[in-house]
Amino acid sequence: MTDALLAESETATVVIQEGAASTLITLDEYINRALPYHLQKQLANASHTSTRWSFTQGLLIGQFSVIVVIIFFIKFFVFSETSSTNDALKDLKKAPVIAKKEVSSSSTDQEAQLKSINSILEKTYYNVETHSPESLDWFNVLIAQTINQFRQEALLSDNIVHSLNDFLEKTDLPDFLDKIRITELDIGDDYPIFSNCRIKKNPLNLSNLQAMIDVDLADTLTLGIETSLLLNKPKPLTAILPIQLSVSIVRFSGCLTVSLITVDDGDGVEAQGEDKPGKGTALMFSFAPDFRLEFSIKSLIGSRSKLENVPKIGNLVESQLKRWFIERCVEPRSQVIRLPNMWPRRKNVREPQVVGTATSLD
Repeated sequence: MTDALLAESETATVVIQEGAASTLITLDEYINRALPYHLQKQLANASHTSTRWSFTQGLLIGQFSVIVVIIFFIKFFVFSETSSTNDALKDLKKAPVIAKKEVSSSSTDQEAQLKSINSILEKTYYNVETHSPESLDWFNVLIAQTINQFRQEALLSDNIVHSLNDFLEKTDLPDFLDKIRITELDIGDDYPIFSNCRIKKNPLNLSNLQAMIDVDLADTLTLGIETSLLLNKPKPLTAILPIQLSVSIVRFSGCLTVSLITVDDGDGVEAQGEDKPGKGTALMFSFAPDFRLEFSIKSLIGSRSKLENVPKIGNLVESQLKRWFIERCVEPRSQVIRLPNMWPRRKNVREPQVVGTATSLD
C-alpha cells in the first residue's frame, strides 16, 4: 500500500493557467520551476507598490512641512518683528543718550564708584602704591604764563588797586578806625613751583582720587595801607593816631591736596557764571597743617614822634592772617569751587580773524 501512495504522489499533477491557456505539469516541476517564479513576481509587485506609496507619502509630508515653515515665518518674522521694532524705536526715543545705572543703596553706589576708579587706574597704567612722583614742570610753565598775564593786565589797568579801594570803602569799619587807603602794592616777580605730585586714594572716601602736590613760593607780595585811630570817641578830630602798615608774604610752602567731587544745590556751592543750578562737578583743595607761611611786617605809628616796627603789632597781624588762612584752607577744612560747564557751546566759539587787504587800481 505504501508503494501505491508513493506512486500516486509522483504522478500528482498541477494545472497552471496563464491568461487563456492552461498548462498541466507535475508537482515536482511546479515546486522546482513554477513556484519560485510566482514568488519572485509577487515580491516584485509588492515592492513596486510600497515604493510608489513611500514616494507619494514623502511628497505630501514635504509639501506640508514647507507650508508650516512659511506660515511660521510670516507670523513671527514679518508681523511680530515689525511691532517689536517700532516698540524698540519708541523706547530709544524716550531713553536718554547716556545710560544710567540704577543703584539701590549708597553702599552700592560707593562700590560702583570704587570699580570706576579702579578701572581708570588700570586703563591709565597708574599704580597709586608704586608710581613715582611727577615733577609737574609743564604745569609750572602754564601757571607762570597765567600769572604773568595777570600781572601785565594789573600794571596796565591798575585795576587791583581800584578794586581793593572799592572793597575797603564798602566795608563796615569800627567807629574808632578811620578810612583805610592803599599806599603800596607789589604783586611780585617770581612764580610758584609745583612738584612731587602723587595720586592717592582719599583715606576718608576710597572711591575718590586726590592729587597731593608740594608747593613752594619764594617771592615778595606786599600790601601797604594807612589809616588812623580815632582815640577821642565820641568827639571826632581831636585825638588822632596815624598808622602805616606794610605786610609782605616772603615765603610759603606746603602740601596742596586737590580732588574733583560731585556737588548739588544742597551743598551750598554756588554755580559759576550762567550755569544752571543742579548737580555738577567742583574742585576741592586744601593744605596740610604743616604748612610754612612767613611774613615781613613793617609798622609806623604816630605823626611827630613815630614808633617804627613795633613787635606787638607785627605778632598780632601775623597771628590774625594765619588764623584767617587756617579757618578756610587748612585740613580738615577745604575750599570748594564749582567748575563751569565744560561742554562746547556756540557762544564760546572763537574763529580766527581774517584781515582783508584792500587793493586799489591806479
